[in-house]
Parts: sequence; structure tokens; C-alpha cells
Amino acid sequence: MRSTLALVESPAQLLNVLEWAHVHPGEAASLTLAVLQPVDPRSREQVRRLCRFASRSQVVWRRYEVRAGYLGRAGELMRLGRAVGAADRLVIGDLFSRTIQLLLPRSKAREVVVVDDGTATTELVSLLTDGHQQLTRWHQGEVKPSAKGGPVNRWLAREELDRTVFFTCMPVTAPPGTEIRPNEYAWSRETFGPVRVRPGADLAGSSLVETGVVDEDRYVEAVGWIARSRAAGRYLAHRRESPAKLARIAGATGMEIVHPELPLELTALTEPIGRSVLTFASTIAYTLPIVLRGAPVRVELCELDDAWITPDTAERSVDFLRRISALAVDRHGLTRIPPQPRGRERSRDAAYEPSEPLPAAQREA
Repeated sequence: MRSTLALVESPAQLLNVLEWAHVHPGEAASLTLAVLQPVDPRSREQVRRLCRFASRSQVVWRRYEVRAGYLGRAGELMRLGRAVGAADRLVIGDLFSRTIQLLLPRSKAREVVVVDDGTATTELVSLLTDGHQQLTRWHQGEVKPSAKGGPVNRWLAREELDRTVFFTCMPVTAPPGTEIRPNEYAWSRETFGPVRVRPGADLAGSSLVETGVVDEDRYVEAVGWIARSRAAGRYLAHRRESPAKLARIAGATGMEIVHPELPLELTALTEPIGRSVLTFASTIAYTLPIVLRGAPVRVELCELDDAWITPDTAERSVDFLRRISALAVDRHGLTRIPPQPRGRERSRDAAYEPSEPLPAAQREA
């Protein structure tokens, strides 16, 4: 039996490893989860709770404090490197990660499974397909192609590697020599629920300000417009949003700020969720329509305004946000919420009427 090691650094990656293990029990029979602990407290708490679910699913997991001080980090990387070198199959959550890339040369794995790391999967597949020299995250500027491909491309092209699989819910085409397996969130849907719907709308928060892509003042103004026009009563904070920004949003909108204890895919199945869930360009525009399939909940996409984008943001980043928004609308038939019309006087009585019908998959029973 092949030994399988999963390398995860975020709650979303951990969730998607559990989804992969549920769908492929034979391949996951020898699975060990290596949790490379994140730094921020809310991510750590979500990871801790997900590890409890892993234990209930009979999945062995171990923590690695790879972001500790210099000596602690070196010791953890040595310990993790031995585990990577011994694994026959690697399940990886983030090939953009410098820590993961540092560990890959130690691996002699004959099979690699890449699970979703959110919408970044679309960018990852694009970069691997085009043979870029470096895997640079979409919000970190432009990249340059390389005729020989980068180190990750070369590692995935090893002769001893038998198979590379992408386990994803994203609408992507497999890079040459790889295969796609769909992630339908079967574990989440079978383990939790039924969906409990609460009145009104929930607005899912975004970390676009924290990544430097969207101006904070414009974002707070946009959230206020959406809250008024869509009668959103709760703001489901992203785990990376700053306390200062959340305090501004609460003061400006009167919305209740909620800090989900699990990824939103599981929060929607374990806690009451709004009849409408409003989101900016993000992963949940793809995942929630799958998780909530058949439930009387509408997922709607809040469109970005070019005026919100910060001056230093690369055009590649803007193109990426436009692309994932368009793909989400096409794939799941999401209703679009346009940005506040410029020059229009704001009114608490303003109401948004969706211009597109509710998709059949999300239509209320």
C-alpha cells in the first residue's frame, strides 16, 4: 500500500483533503495529514476544529510549526522533510507556497494530488500549462515565462512520477500529462446539514483590502451600499480581515460582524445561513452553489468597480478577478449585483432588483 502524506497550510486546503479522502478511500487508506500551522489566530482556530473532524474520519494528523523562530523552523522542516521523503503519494494544497517548494526536492513520490486552494487553482493551472518560470500568486505582480519551465514544472515532469491529479471544483482544463477529478463536496454534504435558512441576506467578507488590491475606503463604502440595497444584516468576516477594518464596517453599516469558526462551506451546513449569500470575487462563488445545491439559498456575486482598485495593482491581478467572476457566473448561473452607480445619491430606501432569474439549482422549493 502506498503511503500518502498531505501537506496543508490553510483551513480550505485541509477541508479539501478530507473531501478527497472521502471520495477516494482506497488511496487515502494510509493518509497522514501534515498541518503546516498558519500564523493568524482565526486560521489556526479553524484548522484546529477541522483536525477534530479529521480524527473522527480516522485520519492521522500532525502539526508542524514551520513559521516559528529560526531554530524552531529549521527543526520542523527537517522533521517534515523526512516525512516528505518517505511518502509514495503527496497530496498538496498549495504549490505556490515557498515552504512546499522548499520540500519538493526531497520527494520521490510516484503520485501527486493537488487539491483546491480556492480560486488560486485556476491561476496555478494556467501558469503550469504555460510553463512559467516561477509560480507567483495572482496578486503579487506579473510573471515571466520560461522555455525550460520552473522548478515545480520540472518536478512534476520527473520520469519516476506516474500520475498527477487535480482534485478541484474549479472550471479548469488539465495541464498536459495530468488529469482532473471533480470535487463535489460529498463529505461536507453527507456529514452535515440539512441547511437551516434564516431570513435576510448575509454578506461574505473579502481580504482584497488586506492583499492590497482594493482600496479600504472604497471597500467600506461598497459594503455600505450593498448592506443598504440588499438589506444585509450580517457580515461574515474573512479570517484574514483586520480588526480595524471590521470595526469601520460595523460602525458604517450597523451590520453584525460574525467570525465563522469553520470555512464558510461548513458554516453554511452547520449554522443558520441567510436566504441570500452575497460575495465578492472569491472561492465561495464556486463552492457554495455546490454545497447548498437543492437548498432555498441564493448565492449572488457582488461585482467589483475598477475605481476600487489600488494604483499599484498589476493588470494581471485585475484580469484574474474579472476572469474568476465571469467563470463563476457562467458555471453556476449566479445573479450579479452591480456596484453603486457613480454620482447617484445614496439612499437607505434604495433597493436592488436582480435582473437575472434565480437558477434552477438554487430556486426555492
